[in-house]
Amino acid sequence: MKKISVDYILDAIPESKLLSDAGSAEVTSVAIDSRQVKECSLFFAVIGEKNDGHDFLPSVRENGCHAVIVSDTEWGDKIAAYGDMTVILVSCTRDALMQLAKRYIADWHGLLKVAVTGSVGKTGTKDFLGAVLSSKYKTGKTPGNLNSDYGLPLTVFGFDEDIEAAVLEMGAGRSVHISELADIARPDIGVVTNVGTSHLEAFGTRDILTAEKLGISKFFDVGNSIIVNSDCDKLSRKNVEKIVPAGTDVVTVGSEVNDNIIVYNIGDFGIDGVSCSLDVKLGLTEYDGTYKLVIPVIGAHNLGNAALAIAAGVKLGINPADGIRALADTRFSSGRLEVIKTDRFTIIDDSYNASPESMKSGLKILNSSKASRRVAILGDMYELGDESEALHESVGTYAHDIGIDLLITIGSNATAIARAAVAAKEAEGIAYDGGLEVIAYTDKDEAISEINDLLTEGDVILVKASRGMKLEDVISAIK
Repeated sequence: MKKISVDYILDAIPESKLLSDAGSAEVTSVAIDSRQVKECSLFFAVIGEKNDGHDFLPSVRENGCHAVIVSDTEWGDKIAAYGDMTVILVSCTRDALMQLAKRYIADWHGLLKVAVTGSVGKTGTKDFLGAVLSSKYKTGKTPGNLNSDYGLPLTVFGFDEDIEAAVLEMGAGRSVHISELADIARPDIGVVTNVGTSHLEAFGTRDILTAEKLGISKFFDVGNSIIVNSDCDKLSRKNVEKIVPAGTDVVTVGSEVNDNIIVYNIGDFGIDGVSCSLDVKLGLTEYDGTYKLVIPVIGAHNLGNAALAIAAGVKLGINPADGIRALADTRFSSGRLEVIKTDRFTIIDDSYNASPESMKSGLKILNSSKASRRVAILGDMYELGDESEALHESVGTYAHDIGIDLLITIGSNATAIARAAVAAKEAEGIAYDGGLEVIAYTDKDEAISEINDLLTEGDVILVKASRGMKLEDVISAIK
């Protein structure tokens, strides 16, 4: 992080008030977790659903941090009374954090900024973007899933001060809109992976969700680029152009002849990776042409996400061939399509999160993998709104139709997955007693206690659910 002064902070946050000034040294890090502060940190006492950061101010001081931003006057006076604390009072610490981040990144002249969002695939695409951009620029990218109203500012403050390009993941939710995050970052390029069904509980319809995702372009200048997966029905060029600001450069990646990058000749080898051909038609003679893309990650859908990254690279002067070479060593974060091989099994750990679309993609990967038996362990999906039951059922039907050998569901919502899989099997006829085996658990601990009795050596096992299910506990129990 670049050093910033107390005066800089006061100027960046409207209506902030300095309650006490202990002559603090310049700030070199920002934190909202009292356990992460150190000397020269600035601590924001944010108020969350479970914890109030003001309650941790004494421990912040004990940990060596002497600069804090508060919204509680009583706490501010109490901490200021120590005499060795710089205390700044604001009306809302969450808003103040975002305001400071906006000013900080606006003052970072020359920094190239690429933002990515989407219902699914944004974190993997972030990793692809990071790899491609790193082939030419010193690049920073969002760590983990710090993509929210708190996460994006912390990401910005956490970047090394000498980076030349930044890849910023943005996630929508009840507490923040993509356009608010775009206001902080003011990206040069926006990438949208798709518009699915996750977050429908918050946004209601896919049309509203489409406008939300394309809010990544709200503060574009003329000529800034929006890069979209046009195979998603909501992200056709025609639909995107209706929503984004006039003068936006719309780049489409998909399987149709009029796309700017065409993805075809797809090879899906399950846990052994994927490949495809790319026709690049971006109007740049030195870059346009046909290329072969081979990446070591699993899931054919990742080819489209990798192509989105190639498109962003071209817009920033990176030859597709150089970007493709950089993608050859891409690895995803833990819990996201991570292949774990034990003496007895191969586990596809995709336990970090889930939506109906990504769950079906996971099942397709499983079905493409060489195995003596294909096993899917699927848990509850959250934030699906009124269509939750039907969307869970669609996964169960798909699991049956694609030819999975054993389906194990965990959680109350996931019983709909099991129920639909059984119904699809029964629809084939009463005499039909082979094919998919289905076992449903509502209790995760019960599933864990029995899981090893259900598996046989040589199984390839997909584990996937929403983050709250913590199905990594199931993976830890598999022996």
